[in-house]
Amino acid sequence: MTWLPHSYLRMVGWPWALVWQAGFLAIAVWLIRQLRQLDRPFRPLGYGLDWAVAATGLSLIICSLASDFKTVALWNVVLASFYFFALYGGVNWVKQTQVKTTYLAAAIAGSFLGTAVISLALWRPGAESAIDNEFYQALRNAMPFGHHNFVGGYFALALPFVLGCAMAFRGWLRWLAVAATLLTGIALYVSGSRGALLGILVWLLIATAAFVVGSTAKGRPRRLALGGLGLAVIVVVALSNSRVRSLLGSFNLADPSGFVVQDGPLLDRYFLAKVAANILRDRPLVGVGPGVMSRVSNLYRPIEAGLGLDHSQQLHSTPSQLLGEMGLLGLGVYLLWLVLMVRLWLHLHRRIEDETNRWLLYGVGGGFLAYGISSLTDWQLENIGISMALVALVGVLLHLANQAELPQPEPLGGATRRYLSLGLLAWLVMAGYLWLMADLGFWHGDRALHQAKQGNVADSLQHFSSAAALVSWDPTYHALLGQEIYGLLPLVPPAEQSAARQDTLANLYAAVAIAPNDAWFNYNLAVLLRPQDPAAAQVYSQRAVQLLPRNTSLSRYLLGQTYLAQGQTEAAVTAFSLEGVGNPEFLTLPLWQQAPLASLQDPVLDQALDQHQAVLEAMPPDTPGYATYYEQTTLVRWWYQRPQLALAPQMLRPITQALLTTDQNPEAALEIVNQALDQAPQDQGLLLLRAWLQPDEFAQPYFEQANLPPAEQAQLAESLAEYRDLRSWLTAFGTPIQRTGRSLLGLTYRNRYAQDINFIAPLDSVDRWVIPDLLGLFLDFPREFVALDQTVETRQAEQLNLPSAVNNGFEIVPPPVPAEKLF
Repeated sequence: MTWLPHSYLRMVGWPWALVWQAGFLAIAVWLIRQLRQLDRPFRPLGYGLDWAVAATGLSLIICSLASDFKTVALWNVVLASFYFFALYGGVNWVKQTQVKTTYLAAAIAGSFLGTAVISLALWRPGAESAIDNEFYQALRNAMPFGHHNFVGGYFALALPFVLGCAMAFRGWLRWLAVAATLLTGIALYVSGSRGALLGILVWLLIATAAFVVGSTAKGRPRRLALGGLGLAVIVVVALSNSRVRSLLGSFNLADPSGFVVQDGPLLDRYFLAKVAANILRDRPLVGVGPGVMSRVSNLYRPIEAGLGLDHSQQLHSTPSQLLGEMGLLGLGVYLLWLVLMVRLWLHLHRRIEDETNRWLLYGVGGGFLAYGISSLTDWQLENIGISMALVALVGVLLHLANQAELPQPEPLGGATRRYLSLGLLAWLVMAGYLWLMADLGFWHGDRALHQAKQGNVADSLQHFSSAAALVSWDPTYHALLGQEIYGLLPLVPPAEQSAARQDTLANLYAAVAIAPNDAWFNYNLAVLLRPQDPAAAQVYSQRAVQLLPRNTSLSRYLLGQTYLAQGQTEAAVTAFSLEGVGNPEFLTLPLWQQAPLASLQDPVLDQALDQHQAVLEAMPPDTPGYATYYEQTTLVRWWYQRPQLALAPQMLRPITQALLTTDQNPEAALEIVNQALDQAPQDQGLLLLRAWLQPDEFAQPYFEQANLPPAEQAQLAESLAEYRDLRSWLTAFGTPIQRTGRSLLGLTYRNRYAQDINFIAPLDSVDRWVIPDLLGLFLDFPREFVALDQTVETRQAEQLNLPSAVNNGFEIVPPPVPAEKLF
């Protein structure tokens, strides 16, 4: 699994799940065999580590039993248990066979070398990888694990160890270790993982300090000079990485947004730390359950996160993840392991005199230190390759302890070993059943997608249905089944439409029942229920809004529609106005010219404009997003000929200034556009506005360079001649709002086939005007926009009694009982 490309995602798909399951089963059988060979001694780990293992296992079980998603948690407990089986089996095998420490270390170093070769062989750098601000094109080698942070963390663990091996070995083994050192260093660098680079820098700093301090007074200046030179070289190499430079350039202590760091990933970690703190407030002792974070993270997601961190799978920090998923029990276990490992290492440092073993001890300690620092920025223990590498290095440390002749624990008695082997066998039966159900689900999911690509719709649906029946804890198959049936509705004969819609609803309802905190599952159900059961649709739309307060799918408009369908006009007006606060373009859509919303336009607009002003008053003018928001409320006021706020032309883009000027002075507007085009001659919005202002001269040149579909170009050309009133021209013709989709749910639900879930139910009859979109009038807001999000949250809680989950005791509205006529 370490060398398999994209192993983290393939781990939860067919047939690759069989690889690691077979491996772990082999390890467990091997351990049972060792326990049953009563003529050979079998010893505990010793040094207090057995107590740590027991505390870890007990904490995992307690936290799983206390979780709202017990089967999901149990899956992760089972996975964790096999790492401990590997540790006990490996340590005792090494003792029984008396493997030389050098050979053991060489085998591990060879594994690290193989991973580095595969990683670099599969690396495909982008051409823009050296450009500072091209974040997503920067050095981010994800091979072989599937994510660059996994790759960086793995090599942060490996690099100090293989360097220690290079110092310890002799002959050809030294050359092997030197090659491993060079290649793991390169692989770590091109991973682009800043957390891993931080871990290596801390390790080098401490190693340099030890190198200088450990010398005699006479040799100290020379060592100090060498250490300083080495660190300077390392810092220069690190700063040559564009991702490191982008991080250092993101700090701004005076930023008016209130965020000292503008770097997205680092800001995410700040918000995710707040998620952990919120979970600690809600479930302090046991957390939410091992591996359950993605199922509940939106309940604890802070409002300030804005559009980010939807259904976060991890908290990007090992202590935070353990605190969130296992509460204080998990944090206590983490600290216990940390104390015991440091104590054992220091004890060995005082006892080991053999130079070879001492270098290996430094390598193991350096690997743990570098990875420990790196793990503060990411959670990676569910990655098989990384966890097994940690197990291997713990095994080396214990083997060094054995060779140092430290006091050894007494061998286990025969009766104890028999009971342990039987308990392990019972555990294997349970694990085997859980894995069998999951594997059958993976197989059916794989076949379903294959059949769908072949056009065998009936077989595809049957496979999805079988997978859903087998894997009751995973919403993937119900969601895919509902998605597929919905996509087939246009092809279903009228006589079968009702039954097909019922099947769609039943599967989407099942997905919500399994994953009740998935905002989009709730949203989809609300959209599809609204025509026949607006009361139930209201509840599901409320849940969606509480789980994801700001999104791009008009969720508060949907909520308002459910209110309106039940005669709750006042609540509907509030919901519509809040949608217009978070998305001012919504206030200009064609739906306001149609019944039943046309009669509500004035009260909605009044409330929305008041809240626009409140948003602006809640932040300084130099806050990121202020100018964009000021411009959009200015456009809405101009659109409806409402009184403007105090005009600040310097905050408006030229195209907006020209629009506002056109009513009184078209010639001045044209001058503004021409001056702006001198600075940005390819700005398509300005070119189009100029073509409308003076079509005889500029329409033809615009169409010659515009890349538009023929039908849209014909409509646009006709509108230039027909509509000489600007507002009439802007609303000349519309088009349906493009459906958006979901992505990367394979990480959320730890199922490779969840990657194919992309369904977000479309709203009926929601169009947008084409020309404002071509002009680029309504720009996107920043991902984090605290003043906007807090204003909407306050109004929503006060007027609709609908606070977000994080402000509602981490709870959302309970789901309604499904109506019999639907299911």
